[in-house]
Amino acid sequence: MDERGIAAGWDLAPVLAAGGLDVDCLDEIARSLAPGLLDQALRWIGYALETEQLMTDIEDAGNRISSLVAAARQYSQLDRASYQWIDVHDGLNSTLVMLTHKIGDGIRVVKDFDRTLPRIPAHPGELNQVWTNLIDNAVHAMNGSGTLTLHTGRDADRVLVEIGDTGPGIPPELRRRVFEPFFTTKPVGEGTGLGLDIAYRVVVNRHGGDISVVPNPGDTRFQVRLPLSEPASH
Repeated sequence: MDERGIAAGWDLAPVLAAGGLDVDCLDEIARSLAPGLLDQALRWIGYALETEQLMTDIEDAGNRISSLVAAARQYSQLDRASYQWIDVHDGLNSTLVMLTHKIGDGIRVVKDFDRTLPRIPAHPGELNQVWTNLIDNAVHAMNGSGTLTLHTGRDADRVLVEIGDTGPGIPPELRRRVFEPFFTTKPVGEGTGLGLDIAYRVVVNRHGGDISVVPNPGDTRFQVRLPLSEPASH
């Protein structure tokens, strides 16, 4: 563009390059135009490309906002009955969206979902707190790098939800205490020790299920089993 007398070509170059226009393409444009019109034509093309990119960005942002609002509504369950038949995947997906900022770019998320699972009777808002605590703990254990795996399946008459991480695991001497109130392996000031206790109470006391941990280094998995049938009372 300097050779052809295009003013401030350094401003146009990134826009044209992002739009896929290379030197050969610019040469072809120059050959098809009358002398003196190249500068105006390239600026018009640059403006069109910037406008198109802006519209794409606006559409993407709108879709992200819509997805976040939908996830927040699903996560909070403010507009739905507290006890209902649910698809556990809805809560897991909405929780992932809500924790995107904590998960970060260094952690790969793997969703191994069995979509044939039936709906189960549950308090969805409370289960979302369980997923939040388990995912948050898994992310913290990996310290910004690793793989977070969410697995669902059927285990006899229960739905199994596994949340796994590739962190260092839990030392043998601490494994029996992970669900105790106020017990935490996090540094002072970074954990209350209530997350797993709350998860235990919600799963076991509120839903008649069970929660356990497979604490292997590089493959730590918290397993939640929830009944397929509605209990006598809830």
